[in-house]
Amino acid sequence: MAVVRSESSSRPPPERAAPTIDAGDLREFAAAVLQAHGMAGSDATRAADAMVWADLRGRYAQGTSSKLPQCVARMKAGGTSTSGELPVVAETSATFVLDGRHAWGQIAASKAMMAAVEKARSVGISVGVVRDCSSAAAMGYYPLLAVAEGMIGIALTNGPPLIAPSGGTTKLLGNQAHAIGCPANRHHPIVYDAATTAMSTSEMDLFHERGELLPEGVLYTADGTPTRDPSLWVDGLLAPAGGHRGYGLSLMFEILTGVLAGGPRLAPDVGHPFESREPQGVALFVVAIDPEHSIGYEELTRRVDSLIDRLHASGTAPGIERIYVPGERSFILAEKRERDGIPMPTGRLAHLRRIGSESGLTLTSR
Repeated sequence: MAVVRSESSSRPPPERAAPTIDAGDLREFAAAVLQAHGMAGSDATRAADAMVWADLRGRYAQGTSSKLPQCVARMKAGGTSTSGELPVVAETSATFVLDGRHAWGQIAASKAMMAAVEKARSVGISVGVVRDCSSAAAMGYYPLLAVAEGMIGIALTNGPPLIAPSGGTTKLLGNQAHAIGCPANRHHPIVYDAATTAMSTSEMDLFHERGELLPEGVLYTADGTPTRDPSLWVDGLLAPAGGHRGYGLSLMFEILTGVLAGGPRLAPDVGHPFESREPQGVALFVVAIDPEHSIGYEELTRRVDSLIDRLHASGTAPGIERIYVPGERSFILAEKRERDGIPMPTGRLAHLRRIGSESGLTLTSR
């Protein structure tokens, strides 16, 4: 096992220790870098917004300092296309299949969700799948595109093999990130954003970056031995959330993505994003639901607000200050960082500046 520096709390370092970057400046910088490497302006703007969305919520492993260099490396090496064109493979009034053609996943997922939103306006609900794209990073971003249009959104992705079937030691399924978003009125939208494992790989990367050991029971070595070393996840086995339940969800989400999309790859053949020269073959599944075809938007958000009020007013366990609904703390943090700037750890900031310098671009900090 590799040496890990400490077993300190998983709490991140104080934000005041890191320089801050204006969120708008970071969006412009990321978009300019992507355009400099051949991505169309509108696609670059969308991808940059999705990356900064993650940074605003403290999810650096899915934000600009991780995904921007990764996207550039993949476009330069040929594993990801600079094009965001997604030809329609099949279509009905409520469904569609898109060919990703190795597009960057944040662009593919955004375009798929907006296509679902447009169809849902007419028929009430739309389901779409995308075949053969790259990883789409933080999935919570895409349901919020539907929420912004007054709808409920759902987004699923498959991914490279990370977990074994219950009782097994052969990696066959991804941890299938998934998110559901629902609008509210007086409150922030509810956004459930998760994966089917007890801990995501991006969280493990942050533990490794901070020199901390993982909690017990979230990672195993390739032969099934428990480990707390976060650096071993690439070759190890991630523990499914809830044991057989997480395994079952992973399997069914693979059916809704890799199997249903009909692309060239499905589990366990989906590639890792850091293998820059190789297409990943990721598949996506999106749903948009327009409440105007059922109870109406006003009634939906009234009922959602009422439900949130009940959750907020419910009793708390000892030591717990208040109850939050999924996504609420992330919205509060994002609002603060949009106003005050995004703290960017110095190593990550240096990484961003290096990739910008290749295109003659600079990124300032406070």
